Parts: sequence; structure tokens; C-alpha cells
Amino acid sequence: MSTPHSLRTFVLEQLLDADARVPAVVGRDSADVITPDRTLRDAALALVVLPGPDDSDLAARLLAALREFTDPEHPGFHELLDVTGVPHPVGDVRTPSWQALAAWALHRAGTLLYDAALTAEARDHLNRVTEAVRAHSRPARLDRSWSTVLDGASPLEETAVLILAAEAVTPDHSAFFDEAARHLERYVHGDGVLACLTPRGEPDTLHGHRTRASALAALAWTALHRRGHADAADRARRTLLHVQAHHGHTGARGYWDRSDASSVVRVDPIAALHGRPDSPFPAKLVADHALLVLAARRTAALGTGEGSGVPLDDDTAVRLKALAADAAAEVERYTDVRVGGVFQGQGSWFSTPVDPTVPLARHVMVPPRSTGSFAVGNTTYVPFHGKHAHTQLLTLWALGDRLPSTPAAPALAEPPEPEPFDNDLSHVTSAPLSDGPVDFAAYLRWLRSTRSGLGYGLTPYRAPLGLRSDRTAQTFSVLHVVSDLLALGEEVPDVPGVLRGVFATQNPDGGFGEQPSLPSETFTTYCAVLTAVVLGGGDHPDFDRDACVRFLKDCQRPEGGFGNAPGFPCDAWHSHLATLTLVALDARPERPDDLVAFLLACQNPDGGYGNLPGSPSDTFATFRVVGALTALGLRPPHAERTVAWLHGLQTGAGGFRYRDDAVESFVGSYHAIGALYMLGALHEGPVDTDACVRWIAVRQSADGGFSRTPGGPSETTDEGFIAVQALHMLEGKLNRSWAVMMT
Repeated sequence: MSTPHSLRTFVLEQLLDADARVPAVVGRDSADVITPDRTLRDAALALVVLPGPDDSDLAARLLAALREFTDPEHPGFHELLDVTGVPHPVGDVRTPSWQALAAWALHRAGTLLYDAALTAEARDHLNRVTEAVRAHSRPARLDRSWSTVLDGASPLEETAVLILAAEAVTPDHSAFFDEAARHLERYVHGDGVLACLTPRGEPDTLHGHRTRASALAALAWTALHRRGHADAADRARRTLLHVQAHHGHTGARGYWDRSDASSVVRVDPIAALHGRPDSPFPAKLVADHALLVLAARRTAALGTGEGSGVPLDDDTAVRLKALAADAAAEVERYTDVRVGGVFQGQGSWFSTPVDPTVPLARHVMVPPRSTGSFAVGNTTYVPFHGKHAHTQLLTLWALGDRLPSTPAAPALAEPPEPEPFDNDLSHVTSAPLSDGPVDFAAYLRWLRSTRSGLGYGLTPYRAPLGLRSDRTAQTFSVLHVVSDLLALGEEVPDVPGVLRGVFATQNPDGGFGEQPSLPSETFTTYCAVLTAVVLGGGDHPDFDRDACVRFLKDCQRPEGGFGNAPGFPCDAWHSHLATLTLVALDARPERPDDLVAFLLACQNPDGGYGNLPGSPSDTFATFRVVGALTALGLRPPHAERTVAWLHGLQTGAGGFRYRDDAVESFVGSYHAIGALYMLGALHEGPVDTDACVRWIAVRQSADGGFSRTPGGPSETTDEGFIAVQALHMLEGKLNRSWAVMMT
């Protein structure tokens, strides 16, 4: 493995262009620019963070790049330029925090270049920003003339950044600091802070708490403490400890980006659709963690300096140091150990509104035109394996320049016994399903109506409201529709067309995206390749098999597991998908022993597996690890414990809980059934298969599709796949190799 770039070198060589311009998002490196447009925020941050005392040439080039944002018609700066430097009309606004950052950047340049005119310009511009903010009751956004309020809400982040910029640019601005400190108090909510005030100036409980806003508030209070404001240090501590207490990922690592007004991390479609536009799904963002590191370290330092006047009790000191260490470790985990740079973060699929169980390398249902986003039909998402400019710059500011550390694979203490796997996908079932409570004719009508062009969508609906997906074709749904048609003895219409649609999603790097031109992922590569293999397209001339294998092998991390993209953190989920795809292509991982060691490290004493070593057991990860080991031709160790643990999850109603302390889950039940089936134990012991069939059947919706809840509206082809495949396993009729390879 080649030595990766340090973070600063990555930014200078892979993010900035020759003229020190900063594209908003790149992929692995400069050869893969995802969002070439440039934002004022990134240009200003680069000038604040990158140049050191001896970097006058870099400072001058970054200043020239910042100057390109100057608005010749109105005071201030455009906030969005396209790749050629032309202002975007939507960037003709004035966001107080971004304009304040620009003032901070001008002041930084003036200091480094010994240019008094620049520092004076910085003070004048910041005064203009603060005067406009005062005049308009601290809005989120103004028009380019500074006269019309475009968004009357008052985000905490705007006030906090103005305080930090004022400390850097006009440290004697005492009247502003006094007024800002009083305003900052309005966000206090219990031990934490709310992220926003409504346009009427009231606490925005719908928007709740935000990790980034909390970290910035703590940083602002440390600045106010240095200006002699009483209680500022205590406010900073309490705010950070609130994040530590309420935003942590139970059983995993890092901190979620939000909680509701009751300090509960949850999926909240009401807030997302009817509050301030956002994804309803919480996420773990590396930029937030970088700010937490900086805020926790600065806040802890307030009580350690001689004469500080703010005693720091031992317990608080320990907790703040732990918060900084945990956040720094999460930043390290999302650092690309091969080429450098840091990824954006991690998402999750929630089994209940408050229980994240399945890792997603996507932030789904984000507002349209979010930075680095892609749209698949009526759903927009941001792939988390992008490297956003502001994430790189905030990480550099918080943690300084450093080389990424290379983790090691766990020791393989107990090699599993071999168990040959035939990988025979030439047939799906041994016999048709028995007549029962499921209306398969209705389901097939629903399933066929998801046809869309050369593929299939997640639903048959063209323009559904709410959070429902439409029928736009994508590789994920194609896999499930093809699998269900074959399992139910139906022909797949227009196989050559389906294969053309699948292979159109392969990228030059060898991986596959959700649709043509979308970024490659392990997840979507698995869906595309398995679809092609079961349809007889493994040797298709449009399929670059060798490039696909190279892409997958490049997704293996030093720890042995696979991530969703090259360099991205590994877990059991994506290790399973990469393993199955390689096996389907008659290939093997470069380091199979390290992969096996990583997978086995995910097993817990109860016999189940977690998604990461040390994570609690759940049916999702257990299914994934059992399937990956089986596909590699290995017998999962301590299988009797795994079987007993899975047996204990079935409820009297027939379904399975996905974890010991959890509720029944439609998706989790499929994974429990599948794991038992692969282990040859579904029809042994106490499993009540008849009850489970009935439990699945009542989840068929009126239109023929399936829902995760009885009587609910039909959801996606994923739920249909779960029902069809699980029912075949419950009757013992699914080809075991199919059960292993098609998930």
C-alpha cells in the first residue's frame, strides 16, 4: 500500500486547483470531481485555515480566488460560482455566517501579507454584516442588497460564526459581543441549545438540537468567556455534555447530527417535510465531529489555565476529554488510509424511528440541490464517500495536519472449518409455494407495474406524495424484481433490455451506480452484478468484469473488511455484499484471511453478530456474516449458539425481533429466517413456521404489494422480495445457494 497524503497535502494537491480555487466536492481525488461549483464558504475557510505564517504565496493565491466572488453591484460577495467562475443566480444572496467568514478570510490575508488596507476592508465588511443582522433581527438569509429578508428564521450557527469572526477581526467590538451574548442565551434549552429560532423569535422546537450548532455555540461561548462574559464557560460545557449524553450512537461510535426538542435521536418526517427542509434521517457527519474536537478542547482549556477563574471539576474534565477523543477517533475512522482526505460521514436505516440498525453510506431524502447530491426519481441522496471541501478544511482546522493511521486486521484466533459451497444459481426453487393466505396473483400485478424503461423501480407509482419512492428504474429494485419473478416461476420480460440497462450503470472505475453516471458503490455493484449473473449476462460484452473485480478488491480496508467504496470504513454489511459479488464473479478477496478475521471479530458471546466488532448482535449483521462465511466455503463457528440466539428472537405472533431488546421487524425477520435457513436450522427446534407465514401474509397491502406493518400502504419491491424469499424458505423450497447469494 502506498503512503497516503497528509490531510494538508491532500487539500493542496487534490482539492485546490492551480489557481487555488476550491471545488465543493471531490471523490477519491482530483481526478473525480463530483461538484465543481465553488462556494464562498469553502473559499473563505481555505484562506482562514490553510496558509501558515510563511505561506504568503499561498495566501495571495487564495485571496485571488476569494476575490472572484466579489459582487461588483452590491456590497459583499456572491455565494456560489460555477466551475468557470460565473456567478449562479441562486448565489445572489447574503448569508451572514458566510459573509462573516469572508471578512475573517480578508483579515487573515491582510495579516499574512502585511496589508493594512486588507485588514481595514475586513473590518468594514464585518461591520456591514453585523449592522444588517441587527437591523433585520438576525435572519438566516438576506437578498444581495442587504435590504430584504429571504429567510426570517434565526439559526444559532449564524450568531456563533459572527462571534468567532468578530473575535478574529475586531476584538475590541465590545458592544457587539454584549448583544450577541444576550442573543445566544435565547437558544438555551435545558442543558443544551436549540439550533434555531422561528421568524417570530421563538424557540424552534420542531428543528430541535443540532450537533454542529452546539459545537459552534460552545466555541462562541469560549470566545465570550475570553471577553469576560460571566457563565460563558459553564454554558459551553453544558452544551457539549448535552451532545455527549444524547447524540451518541448506542452500541456503535460517534455522534448523530441531531436530536429532537426532547433530546431524542429519531427519524422525523414531520420536521423534515414541514419544518426547515432537511432529510428525515439523522446522520453522523465528520465535519460535526471536527467541530466537536475543537470545541471540547477549547472548552476544557478554559478551566486549566492559571488565573482562568473557571474551576473545572474532575468529572467534567474527564468527560470533555473523552468527547474530544471520541470525536477525533471518528474523524480518523472516516479518513481515507490510501489516498488521504476525509469522507463526509455515515448514515443509517432505522428499524424504528429511534433505532439505527443498518449502515447506509448515503444521506437519503435530502433537500433537492444539496451539495454533492444526486436524484433518483423523486428521491435525492448524498453519497457519504464524497470528500466535501468544508469537511477537509474543518478537520484540518480542528486536528491539524497529520498522516492517517493504518489500522490492522484482528488476529484470526480460531479459523473456521471448511464447508464447500456450490454457488449453483441455475435454479431458484424446488417446487411452487403452497396455496396459502398470500395473493400472489395480486402481488405479480403490482410487481410487473414497477416496470420502467429497461429496468424496474421501487414502486409502481409515478409521482407519489410524502416520503414514498416512485417507479424510476434503479439497480437495487431491478435485482429484487428479477429475483421474485424467477422465484415465482415467471419469465423476466426482455432480458437483453434489462441487461443493457444494468450494464449502462457501470462506471470507468469498474463499479456500478444506482443509475448511469451515478457514483460506484459496493452496494449497487452487488445489485447489478447479481442481476446480470442470474440472467446469464456474466460474459456480456458490455460488462467489464476485470475492472469490476478491481473496484471491489480496492474496497477492502486494512482491517480486512470491505467498505461501500474504496477507502470508506468497513462493516459486516458491505463486507458481505463485496464477498458475494466476488464469489459470483469467480474471484476472491486479496486478503481472505483478514476478511474472515474481521467477520469473526463481529461475533458476540451470545452467538449473534454485530455490524462492527463490539457492536450488539442483530439479525441483520448475523445474516450478513453467516452468508459471507458460507459463500467463502466456511462453516460459521459456534453455529449452535447462533442458532439458539436466533430461535430466541421469534415472538408468539410469528415474527422475529431483530435484537434481544427490540421489537418485531419485517426486514429483521427476513434476516433471521435467512440466517437459520443457511445454517440448516430453520426447520429444527422451536421455530413456528406456520405462525411466521401468517405474520408475513397480514402485511400484504390492498394493492398487492407488501408493507412492514399490517394494514399499511404498500412500500417497495424490497418488502415484496422479503415476503417472497422468506415464504419459500419457510416451506423449505428455496435453493440454498440462492438464499446465500440473493439478498
